[in-house]
Amino acid sequence: MAHYKQIIFLCNSNTFLSPIAEAIYRRNAADWMPEAISRGAVVLFEEPINPKCNLLLSQNGFLISSHGQAKQLAQKDLEKKTLVLTMTLSEKVKICEEFHLEEDVYTLGEYVGEDTDIADPAGGEEEKYKECFEQIKFRINKVIDRIRREYWDM
Repeated sequence: MAHYKQIIFLCNSNTFLSPIAEAIYRRNAADWMPEAISRGAVVLFEEPINPKCNLLLSQNGFLISSHGQAKQLAQKDLEKKTLVLTMTLSEKVKICEEFHLEEDVYTLGEYVGEDTDIADPAGGEEEKYKECFEQIKFRINKVIDRIRREYWDM
């Protein structure tokens, strides 16, 4: 059983899904749990977080993200004892191949026993964004529960 020092939440562009996952984790995780950051698999240029991300966070009682600009995953982010949680299987495969990773990389669903990806609602109706937010929140809370159980079972 691994005790991670850091969790990286990863989505394709680091402007919506992974910043939401990071914000939910940071608020709901205990102080002793691993630190969290979010990154993108393909960040072609720095851009701000999606305004709908901050809107959903504030509507649900979270502080507006201090995420800043989208950031590309870099080798230096992958310290020892880092858990990488991607939103989709294709992102997981890309990161494993690109960084030659063989362990400690899961889709968010895989890590919590759900077998579906979290699809980016970009361009969809507002209801799709809300559904996506709730799906991420549900899974992040399951991540926190799993870490708590693994820590106390050792």
